[in-house]
Parts: sequence; C-alpha cells; structure tokens
Amino acid sequence: MKNLPFIILASILLNSCAIFYHYNDFGEVPKKPGRYPDFTAKDYMVGTLDEYRDCYDVTYYDLNLSVDPDKKTIGGEAILHFKAIRNSGKIRFDLYENLDIDSVRYSGQIITYKRIARAVLVVLPDSLIQGNNYSLAVYYRGKPVGAKDPPWDGGMVWKKDKSGNAWIGVTCETEGGSIWFPCKDHLSDEPDSVRLRMTVPRGLSVVSNGILLDHSSTPESEIFTWETLYPLNIYNITFYAGKFEHFSDTMKMKEGILSLDYYVLPEHLDTAKQHFKQVKNVLDLYSRLYGPYPWIREGFKLVESPFAGMEHQTAIAYGSGFYNDKWLGGDYIIVHEAAHEWWGNAVSVSDFSDIWLQEGFATYSEIVFAEHELGYDASLFYTGYRIATMVNNKLPVVGPSGVSYWNHKDNDVYNKGALILHTIRNIVNDSTLFFDILQTFYREHEAKSHVSSADFIEVVERKTGMDWKKFFDAYLYSREVPVLEWYFGIFEDDQSQDSTNKKNIPFFVAKWTHVPDGFNMPVILSGKGCDASVRVNVTTKPAIFFLREMNSCTAFSYNKHYSYFNSIENTGLLKEVE
Repeated sequence: MKNLPFIILASILLNSCAIFYHYNDFGEVPKKPGRYPDFTAKDYMVGTLDEYRDCYDVTYYDLNLSVDPDKKTIGGEAILHFKAIRNSGKIRFDLYENLDIDSVRYSGQIITYKRIARAVLVVLPDSLIQGNNYSLAVYYRGKPVGAKDPPWDGGMVWKKDKSGNAWIGVTCETEGGSIWFPCKDHLSDEPDSVRLRMTVPRGLSVVSNGILLDHSSTPESEIFTWETLYPLNIYNITFYAGKFEHFSDTMKMKEGILSLDYYVLPEHLDTAKQHFKQVKNVLDLYSRLYGPYPWIREGFKLVESPFAGMEHQTAIAYGSGFYNDKWLGGDYIIVHEAAHEWWGNAVSVSDFSDIWLQEGFATYSEIVFAEHELGYDASLFYTGYRIATMVNNKLPVVGPSGVSYWNHKDNDVYNKGALILHTIRNIVNDSTLFFDILQTFYREHEAKSHVSSADFIEVVERKTGMDWKKFFDAYLYSREVPVLEWYFGIFEDDQSQDSTNKKNIPFFVAKWTHVPDGFNMPVILSGKGCDASVRVNVTTKPAIFFLREMNSCTAFSYNKHYSYFNSIENTGLLKEVE
C-alpha cells in the first residue's frame, strides 16, 4: 500500500479537467501575537475572591439613592444583606475610591474600616457565624467616574436630550458595580434580588431592573422604587433617568403573559411604536431555540439611550437609531442584546476569562436570527462576511483568570466565539441535536449557578458521545486557527483494456495543521452538476479519500457551510500519504 501514491500520480489527469473551488477561507493569523497587560497586585485584588470576600454571600441590596445631574453626583444609603459562608471577623466590600464614605454601620453601630483602592475592609464587632444572616449599611456620596465611551469605557453617563432634559444612566460591565454603589463587586456573587429607590429632579422618570413598586413626587423631586424578583449580575444592576414616554404591550408565552415596556424620548414615540414590533418575533425565536424567557414575572423593557446598547437585565439600553440591518433581517441591538437575557443574564460566567460564553452565544444568536428571517444561505453570508471578517486571532478566546480582565477592543469573544458554535453545529450535522445541546446547557445553568468553558464542553461531550478536548484546545486556548492542507485530483481507474470502462474518480488528500496532536474534524465535500456530497474525517495525518460517489460531478468544493478554518493547497501532500 505504500506505493499507492506513486501509482495514483501516474494516473492523475490534469486538474483542469475538473473545476475545484472552495468557499471563503477564514482564519488569518497575524505573525505578531497580542499581549496581555502586566497585571498588578491591584488587578488581582479586583479579580480574585480573597478571604474577606469569599466568607459571605450577598442575598439582597437595598439602595436608597439620589442623583444630581447638575453637580453630577450620586449618594445615599446602600444596605448589603448577606449570609455568612464561614466564620470571619472581617469582611470586604468594594467602592471606587473617588466616592466618599460617610459611615459604615453594623447593627446600627458605626464601625471602622480601611480603604485600599476600591477595596473597603470592615472590622466587625463580632465574628460572623457560618449560616447566619447579617446586614451592613454604607452611607456614601460623591462624583462617580464618568463613562468616556459607553458602554465600552463605562461609568456614569450624564447627557441631555434635544430639549435640554437630563439623561442619566450607567454602564459598568468591566468596571463593576462599585463604580457607583457599594457592593461585593465580583461576577461570582449575584444577589437574589435588589430594591432601588432613586430620587431625581422633578419631571424626570426612572427606569430600572425588575418591576416598578412605587412612584411619588415632591415639589422638587420624583422618587421611583424598583425591585427585582430574580438574581442578577452585579454589573447589570442599573437605572435610567430621563424625560421618557412610556408605552407597553404584551405577548403570550407558554409560561404566561410577558409584559413588554418601552421608554423612549418623546420625539421618537411614533417611530418606536412601529420599530419595536419586532421584539415579539425575537423573543419568540429565542424562547423556542434556547428555552423559556427567564424573567417572565418582570417582563422585558427597552430604554432609549444615547449610546448603542447594553444588556441590563429586563431593562436593555437601546440606542441604535431605529435601524434595521438588511443583512441581519432586524435591528442589531434588539437581536443581540435580547439574546443576553438568556446568555449572560441567565447563564452567567464568574470570570471574564470565559466571557465568550456570553458574548459569543449572543453573537451566534444573530446568525440564527438571520437564518430565521432571511434563510440559511443568507445566514451563511452574514456568518462569512459580517462575523468572520472581524476576527483578530491575536490572543486565545479564553483569557487570563482571576484579574477581572477583558479588553473590549479584542472582539474575538464575540465573533470567533460565534464561529466556534457555528462550526460545532456543522460538525454535529444535526440541528436538532445542536440546539438540544444549547437548550440543555441553558436549562441546567440558567439563574442557578455560574458557568465556565468546562461546563459547556461537558454538555457537548455528553450529548454527542464524543471527545471534544482537542477541538476546544485548538479553538479556545490557542490563537492559532486550524489549517486544512489539501490536494485534489482525478484518478483514472482503468478497469480493463476497454476504454469504455475507464472511470475518472476524483480524490481528495488532506490533513490538519496548526492544531494539537490528535485533532480531527470532518470536512464536507460538495459537488456541482450532480446530487452528491461526501463527509470525510480529516486528522493530523494526511489521508486520501476517493470520491467515487462524485465521479459524475462537474465541479467540486469544500466548506460550503462556512466552518471556521483556514486552508492551503499542498501539491506535495500526496507523497506524504502512508
């Protein structure tokens, strides 16, 4: 058998006798890799759960705050209700150092504290007892960090609408909730609920997460009280204050009636009433693909904002100018941010190193939405020319842990993350099974625990009965992209001396490079002029595949479904076949 390549070489017809083409190759990898910052002790202080933060779990934030848009200040009382995880005489909460603490009270008693950057270490009069519930009240005030480029470079947003009315909000995904209120500022700690009582100048409205409990007025101010009924990420706790017009709708879900509430600037009311009709279609699709809408008792809200968008739980910031993307089939902000209600808000990570599980899944939701609205071929176009062209491949998708690090300028967690899911779907080659994987992952982890990449890999392996370690090593933990080395030819199979029995059999030689040893991934070969396609399993060892089923095809191609890999033609590959 080792002489086979030479026998084939002697019988190969020129490639010009058949057309071989391929769909767009992706995965260009720059020669110079990216680099992570030199992490400091402050980075680890922010990103790591030290002994004074892992000793307690916040169950409820009770916030009684006020904002002054003229002075750009915020302040008031924040009560942290928590449960002791283990005995400790000290606890730590977080608050940006530019915000002043007036006092910290424990059981009504003023207690001492020490500040190191954003960390506030509190000495308790009595040690916490594991399993018991406690509360801590923090009184503070000051001018919070302003957002330079929301939502990317976050902080408080102080704007005015066209009529000169104040618009106030906050975006703080990477900065953390402690940029505007005292909290245990770590992704792993989600409160079971939050109550926000916010006082603003007269004439403004306040919108926040959850449901509106109360609204009252004084001659100088408006006071709104909102409360959540579900756990939520610390960076998703938010509020919006502005001169809003409110309108509402409902939609029927299997779990009950979902309220839809919209808050927009007065001049956009009529436009928004038409444009936001697509929300029902988006939520219905995701409910069928992923699982039930997670916050049925709190509804779904869009709030017009002066920045593009942010997935604040049940109260999404909307600022895309009521624009529908023709290649997507809908409004990008609605499609992407609504997906975060499932991926990011319900299924949440505990460290930014795995943020692709939120952003990649939301970006993949754009692909499936395009498929739903425009058809499968259109979704492939969106995948290849909108998503794949924006991948950088400078750093691995999974980043460093324990330092609260995520550089939004490296958007591979969005785009490469989505392409990883798209490639998995192609490998599984069964959409029912693929979406069962996503549904299972969602069902087992929504609003109950935090997830890691290992959790998702476990579900993929369980559902498919396959070992996916090498695949995820290649796609998640390396900046390299699998490269398919290939060669295509036609073998003249002379069955007898009678020329009428000669058959021209196409063959394909291939191997994977730039991958871990033992990596394997199927490649689908398609034909034109015939009704045939062949799925071949390619490994790191070169192998030849005779395509007898495709001998009547007039043209041949691979990667018709846009899996994410690169490729090169290797004319010497045939000689490597053992």
